[in-house]
Amino acid sequence: MNRRDRRARGQHLLHQGLTILLLSCSGLACGRTTEDGNAPGANAAGSHAGGSGPNEGATAGTSASTGAAPAAGGSFSGSGGRGELSYVDLSGTPIYTRVQRLTNNQWENAVTDILRLQKPAGLSAQFASPLLGSTTFDNNEQVLFVDPRRFDDFESGAEAAAALATGSPEALAALYAGDDAAGFVRVFGRRAFRRPLSGDEETKYQDIFALGERLYGAGFANGAALVIRAMLESPHFLYRTELGAAGARLTPYELASKLSFWLLGTTPSDALLDSAASGQLASDDQLVSVARRMLEDPRAEAVMRDFHGQLLDVRFLASITKQGVPEYDSTVNPELVQASNAFFDLVFEQNLGLRELLTSKQAYVGPALAPFYGLPAPAAGLELRDIGPSRTGYFMQLPFLTLWAVNGEPNSIQRGFHVERTLLCPPVRQPPPGFVLPALPDRLPNQTNRQRVTQLDASCGATCHNYFDPLGFAFENFDGLGRAREIDNGFAIDATGSYPFAEGTASFANGTELMNILANSTQVHTCYSKHVTSYALGRDLVENDRPLLESLAKVSRAQSLKEVIVALVREPAFRTRKDGQP
Repeated sequence: MNRRDRRARGQHLLHQGLTILLLSCSGLACGRTTEDGNAPGANAAGSHAGGSGPNEGATAGTSASTGAAPAAGGSFSGSGGRGELSYVDLSGTPIYTRVQRLTNNQWENAVTDILRLQKPAGLSAQFASPLLGSTTFDNNEQVLFVDPRRFDDFESGAEAAAALATGSPEALAALYAGDDAAGFVRVFGRRAFRRPLSGDEETKYQDIFALGERLYGAGFANGAALVIRAMLESPHFLYRTELGAAGARLTPYELASKLSFWLLGTTPSDALLDSAASGQLASDDQLVSVARRMLEDPRAEAVMRDFHGQLLDVRFLASITKQGVPEYDSTVNPELVQASNAFFDLVFEQNLGLRELLTSKQAYVGPALAPFYGLPAPAAGLELRDIGPSRTGYFMQLPFLTLWAVNGEPNSIQRGFHVERTLLCPPVRQPPPGFVLPALPDRLPNQTNRQRVTQLDASCGATCHNYFDPLGFAFENFDGLGRAREIDNGFAIDATGSYPFAEGTASFANGTELMNILANSTQVHTCYSKHVTSYALGRDLVENDRPLLESLAKVSRAQSLKEVIVALVREPAFRTRKDGQP
């Protein structure tokens, strides 16, 4: 048998064995598989963003329901019951998986770290994209399945990673200082599997090392390369596990992995694995101490940027288009993304939280954005600027206002829908059978944007608009480019409204008043805690989680996002497997 035939046969045998192992584990992890494609509503936001006029029914209509219009009144009037008032919906459908697949970003970061690469190689760039739209975050267990396409992605990624790690003497030296198979398998195996290998596993991977030398020729690089490929295709690398009994505390190694992938977006370091081995993650105080150190790591800032970016649809900013608006061109879009991310980073770096995200009077401004704010442009790059008394928080900055617009006009329905969805977590309001929301009519002479939207609401009977349209009207002072205005089509702007919060109906005169009400709302802080917890645990939340979220909401109201994270680390929901989970 020549070398090419030996290589092909070796690849076939390795692939066959790993296929059986991986697919058996993926079935346990997900409980289902799905074909690639857009989830229901996956493109809803993107199809409305900034372009030549949305199909208003595509997003807003899917949340329609019955219910009375919110009554006007003072701050938080009403009984706070569940009738016509809103509340944080917790009707998720978690799987409670014991083995959760790494996301593409986590895979890339983990490969970079365990192979000691100097920087990410972009090996996951061609992987199948996350399935977006069916869940808020791409790390939700329900979208982390393995289908044939993704299996091929992980196989090709493992082969490319092994070639990088063993392609030069320098790369090999960075990976492992010795030249013995047993030591390499033991050291690299602990990094890859995030725990020590068993005796049987060490024997198996030493045999694979020997197979690599038989197939591809004698030499440490050939044996190591095949071990790397095998380990990176193993479920023990591709999945993070929680295998204990219901109610039991996670093992130190499981806790190390859970913390590291959540807060740093990557595999635990050798030092953290050493801490797990020596019992330094045994107590809650020790776990919190590790979490606090991680929160000061620059990688935690990147993870929280991803959290806010997914929550607030930053991915759509890059594809905004405006027709018939000569003041706008696509060169503005990258600056919208950069300004959003810089603002999220500021909130996290400065140990701030949701209150500041909603009420800050500052924003990042670059040369492209400055004219729309009415400010002098910086010479280059972004600068943190005061943006005036009429703007309060992220939802009154250019990225949000420009995204949810129709060319140069504000899209009040979408603005209100996304404020409600993001900050209030309302129940899904099902439309009547066969209901289709009509298109937004052309504006009549002497008609304001608000009057046009109100005309649509009256014609279609979509009472869900009674909830989120008033939230959108709070931003009528800003056009489709996010520019401040006082007049619309010759008439004074009307930005008043009210919303039936869980704690009672509250009225507001404009967006600034709305933002201050939201910043003080228990419902809003509970909703934000729901998002933080869902992102941390990688699953939907249910009614049994409400006491946890209400506890975290108290921290959110008074303290920072970092303190919400620390409080969650202390909770049994994070560090144990809850009773009743599969």
